[in-house]
Amino acid sequence: MIVAFTPCPCLDRVLLLEGLSPGRVHRPHGVVERAGGKGLNLVRAVTRLGGKAVVLAPLGGWSGSRVRSLARKEGLPLVPLSGGPTRLCHILLAPEALLEVYEPCPSRGKEVLRRMARMAPEGVRVLSGSLPAGVEAREALELLRPYAVDSAQAFQAALELGPSTVGLIKPNREELAGLHPGPPGEAAVEIYRSTGVRVLASLGEEGVVYAGPEGVFRSRGPGRRGNPVGSGDTLLGAFLLGRVEGWSLERSLAFAVAAAVANVGRGGGEVDPLEVQGFMEAVEVVRAVPGR
Repeated sequence: MIVAFTPCPCLDRVLLLEGLSPGRVHRPHGVVERAGGKGLNLVRAVTRLGGKAVVLAPLGGWSGSRVRSLARKEGLPLVPLSGGPTRLCHILLAPEALLEVYEPCPSRGKEVLRRMARMAPEGVRVLSGSLPAGVEAREALELLRPYAVDSAQAFQAALELGPSTVGLIKPNREELAGLHPGPPGEAAVEIYRSTGVRVLASLGEEGVVYAGPEGVFRSRGPGRRGNPVGSGDTLLGAFLLGRVEGWSLERSLAFAVAAAVANVGRGGGEVDPLEVQGFMEAVEVVRAVPGR
């Protein structure tokens, strides 16, 4: 079981456009609403890939009711908690461009995190996404005690607390650079060496780099155009699913990269397991020289 904590979920509204041009009026040819937020994307991907997962998220207002309704309709395992109004996230998607506009997370007290921790079932815990205003990252990690962290606000605290609290972080390229300067491979290795926390870094079209006790690995899949929103969440969910199933690190990485590529077809963790299996054949996983 993978348990995702998402303190700041959202109602995603994807506006499909023919193009994006400053100064023009844009009229979408389609609108897709989705129960959104990093943890919901992760759990959506895991369940579609045949794994067991659940997401805990505070919801409120009409937008929170809409998120509950959408999650129920698609059978998404969601444990809702009472909370302030759920934010909206607008995603403008054109064939050659993507623009994401995310409303700020409403302020929430520590009590929401305490309730999330109390209500969580046994499983591999993940902290996914933004933290509410007024909640300190270290405090959130000590309350929730996640194995994996995918939250820009919590990465530094996760490394300071070390593997006794956090086992793995999943930064993107920019977040990794903010944690340690230098090439991604070198940064991942140095972070693991100095803290003992595993690093799974998503590098966009360059794939991923992993640094941990098993060594340093690079993995890359075929390029694909579409909707990349949620690809990092899908990557992390599929990787954890592989490890929960007892797969080797190499197979888990290949599965994760293939799932991330498959996600680009629709976005938001809406992956097709058959597509994932097909993409796995084109994914390469290589043991890298430390620091490269």
